[in-house]
Amino acid sequence: MAGTLPCLIFAATLMLASIKSSTASRMAKPRCQETCGNLTIPYPFGIGEGCFREGFDVSCENNSIYRHNSSSRIKIYNISLLGGQARVTTLIASKCFNETGGWAWLNTGKFFTISTKANKLTAVGCNTLAFLGGFNEHRVGAGCFSMCADRRSVDESGQCSGMGCCQTSIAPNLNFSNITFDDRFDNSEVSGFNPCSYAFVAEQDWFRFEASYLEDNKFKEKFKDGVPTLLDWVAGNEYCDEAVKNMAIPTWKKDAKVGNSLPSFGFTSSYLCINLKLFLCS
Repeated sequence: MAGTLPCLIFAATLMLASIKSSTASRMAKPRCQETCGNLTIPYPFGIGEGCFREGFDVSCENNSIYRHNSSSRIKIYNISLLGGQARVTTLIASKCFNETGGWAWLNTGKFFTISTKANKLTAVGCNTLAFLGGFNEHRVGAGCFSMCADRRSVDESGQCSGMGCCQTSIAPNLNFSNITFDDRFDNSEVSGFNPCSYAFVAEQDWFRFEASYLEDNKFKEKFKDGVPTLLDWVAGNEYCDEAVKNMAIPTWKKDAKVGNSLPSFGFTSSYLCINLKLFLCS
């Protein structure tokens, strides 16, 4: 049965939820940089040759971590090993009444996907129709429409109700996405209080709409560095039985301080298969 379960291969020290850290463990490979600013860089992520798995290279620039390097404009704020997620910044698409186009794309690479459970497509603006197109195994898309004929019709509750702001769910397992606007709808009739529209993919519980975001460039100025987005990641795409054949089985040792068995990190990998539950590939 294990051979039919997709395997999420985490090269990490397996820790129970009640264990915050183990002094016997390193999170990075030996002789590799382990921190940048106040963020730990756990393997499979790493800086420099020999310190990361394919697709997990990062850079440390001005005490900030970026996927690949800062030219990617994908800044990493948090990496969860057991959750298999990374919190990053992504760009905002914008379109103003006197402009054409307006888009923002994201190519996550083969080991990262946009979390469908944690994120939503959000559009801010009046007379605004935004689309998120992308690919998983198929060509997929989603969209939402926000309508407000005048300033009085904007929803002041802070919710994205479709009156100044709208939200919708996104397709699962997207590794490429592109946000665009429908040119049949624009801000020309509402430019007096809402000259521009915006769209982005971000954590669904992060954003709270404010009517003032419609005015001038207030939204763009506040979120000029991008918005927080959760990416799911796996350190390999093999099945459990294949991972066991092709890679080392984890070695285990006893941690006397906490009294729990922890994988040795000196340096082997622990492999977890996730399909509703966690399974050790062994």
